[in-house]
Amino acid sequence: MIGIGEGRSGLRWLVLALPCAVLISFFAVPNVLLLSASFMRSEASVLIDEFTLDNYQDILSGALFRGAMLRTVIVGLGVGALDVLIAFPLAYFLVRTQSRWKGLLIALSLAPLLASVIVRTYGWYVILNRSGAINQTLQGLGMIDQPLALMPSTGAIIIGLAHALLPYAVLTLMTALSAISPNLELAAMTLGASRWRTFVHVVLPLSLPGLIGGFVLCFSIAISAYATPAILGGPATQTVATLIYTFMMNLLDWAVGSALAAVLIAASLLLLYLASKLGSQRTAL
Repeated sequence: MIGIGEGRSGLRWLVLALPCAVLISFFAVPNVLLLSASFMRSEASVLIDEFTLDNYQDILSGALFRGAMLRTVIVGLGVGALDVLIAFPLAYFLVRTQSRWKGLLIALSLAPLLASVIVRTYGWYVILNRSGAINQTLQGLGMIDQPLALMPSTGAIIIGLAHALLPYAVLTLMTALSAISPNLELAAMTLGASRWRTFVHVVLPLSLPGLIGGFVLCFSIAISAYATPAILGGPATQTVATLIYTFMMNLLDWAVGSALAAVLIAASLLLLYLASKLGSQRTAL
């Protein structure tokens, strides 16, 4: 019996060893190297093994960096808020509907995940550019004389990322709403509460962890996105991700690029920690 127990224990450790090795090799080690590079000097595209805080001082003091960080936060907040607002009624309908087409409706809601983010972003490029569908329609209706400058802009980045990340918010909210028994809503309305009051005092508080989770998930992905800001924003509308690419690949300034990446990772981890604490508190209540 002891031999069998030891064998099972050894098997469990063996099963855990592979994913742990992958995480350490492809996540922990690269991030440690990235963090260490952010504290080095870069001269002539070569990292100098000399400890310095100048990279972080440049990031905090430079107008270019501050503007990119502010725009990144605005994009993250806009995408998170827009996706949660759109996803909540859709997720509620998909969870509560008794239609025989429920499976098909869920599949259609998640259909954007089947297309590459590049394809979806270029779809918005076709719609939003100066000779795109929106400007042609408005000009054809006589509502404008000159094409509107819809892109490059922060708004175009928010729209493109919100469309790309909407399925993630839908999935998160569907999980939270599925855990809410419909009997709670029926009981509230039986006791005289209107549908709106039932939603505000029953459904919304119970689904708050899902709302927070959906917002944080979309926010975290949005602030680290590169393809959509690069296509719909361009050099004139830099985010932290596109700025990292510029310093790493064009300017070959690995130190500043690493510092920017470290700040982005730290901001994401801090947000995830705060969201988890807030979500756990709401669940305890």
